[in-house]
Amino acid sequence: MISGLRDHVLSLACLRHGLSALQGRGMDRLPADLTAPLEGALVQRLDKNELRRAFRVAVSALLTEMRLVNEPLARRLQEPLTELAAV
Repeated sequence: MISGLRDHVLSLACLRHGLSALQGRGMDRLPADLTAPLEGALVQRLDKNELRRAFRVAVSALLTEMRLVNEPLARRLQEPLTELAAV
């Protein structure tokens, strides 16, 4: 799930940058300042704390991407997504 969320955030960024979002084809052409923070969404170990940490990073990246495209939607979803990531 965390990997899928991360991939969706990268796909949304591809669309915003006019790159192909299909099957990750444009991800390698995204700017490093956009992709670098998402490295934190890579799961390093299969334990509860690590999964929570990576999920929080992925949710944060999703909210950031949403703010760039649709600020009202990001504001509306920030609280429920942040609460979900805090569980």
